[in-house]
Amino acid sequence: MTQYIDKSDLIAEIERRKEEEVSYDENGEFASWADQNHYSTLESIKNFIDTLEVIDPYKMWVQYASIEAGIKAYAEDYSFNIESELFNQLTEEQQILWRKEIEQACISGNYAGYQLAKDSRYKKSFEVKEVDLNEEIESYFKGFGKFPSVGIDDCIDIAKHFFELGLAQKGE
Repeated sequence: MTQYIDKSDLIAEIERRKEEEVSYDENGEFASWADQNHYSTLESIKNFIDTLEVIDPYKMWVQYASIEAGIKAYAEDYSFNIESELFNQLTEEQQILWRKEIEQACISGNYAGYQLAKDSRYKKSFEVKEVDLNEEIESYFKGFGKFPSVGIDDCIDIAKHFFELGLAQKGE
């Protein structure tokens, strides 16, 4: 039940909130200290999000037709790229045998790892527990007291909004 929000959508939502929720006076200045504070809070969140690197895990790996094909391709690459002072001293025929033995060792090791990964005794539970957002917020802020620059209501509104945005992205 992992929830993902597209980074660009999140930044766009913060920008939208800065435009719609912050008021300015006739001189183009913040209408109130609260508006300036709200704008600064949103800008800080946006700047933090901009520092996060988004990596698509599926682009990091080649997609093979099967697990067996992936294991064999990895073993072939590994045996070809392994560094050894001894390898260059071998005849061409011995080098071919060397590579085959390295490939077979890799294949055996990868299958053993694959079998371990499938073994339910080693699986961790990835269930996401349901939590009461209001209770979590109250618990989090209980030890902090009052913040002079950020109102707790602002933080609660921001947290609730992005939590609901995450649920909407997931389709709940």
